[in-house]
Amino acid sequence: PATAAAAADADRAAAPATAGGSDVTIRRCLATLSIDHGDSVLAEQRRVGPHADDFWDRYPAVYLDPDTQVPVEVTSSFQIGGTPLLWFSEDKTHPVVNAAVMSDLVVADVTRMAAGGRAEIGRLTELGLGRMPGRDLATFLIRARAIATYVHIGAELCLADETDDARAGYRAHFTGSHTYFTSKKHVQPLDFVVTIDPEGVIAVAVP
Repeated sequence: PATAAAAADADRAAAPATAGGSDVTIRRCLATLSIDHGDSVLAEQRRVGPHADDFWDRYPAVYLDPDTQVPVEVTSSFQIGGTPLLWFSEDKTHPVVNAAVMSDLVVADVTRMAAGGRAEIGRLTELGLGRMPGRDLATFLIRARAIATYVHIGAELCLADETDDARAGYRAHFTGSHTYFTSKKHVQPLDFVVTIDPEGVIAVAVP
């Protein structure tokens, strides 16, 4: 299948531009992501299974049984070896990840992390290591809400920078904002870095 980044997110030119002919440099996004609660794993689960009360804080890794389980449709384009990464449990009460390629995923909420904070989300297995581009894996984690980028409504994200090095691993720097409501509308800025080290450890940090 086409890579998820190509299917889901329009790449933008990475070259700097100038504003109004001045010397002010504007850096464009390498890619953008619009995250909407209505298109979330939770929203899909509530359509296909017993109504979950809230977002999950962990996605357990299980060995899949396609005869009794179905992939999560909203993330089905994110695959390793032709198999989607995220599936529903047999009773459709919660999502699970493919244990052949990935460990349990512990949700990291970047809307609540303090500056300087870091959280390990999980790791790729030997079979999963190097089988998916870093950008696609980072995008999957955000779309699956293993990296939580919003509380109520959704988020708008910009992939501001990325590096991919055999020795250092993959690093993606995202900026943007998420929207939520109390007695009024709030828009909170977001700034976080996703890393996948050469051993397959996946983490997120707030600069």
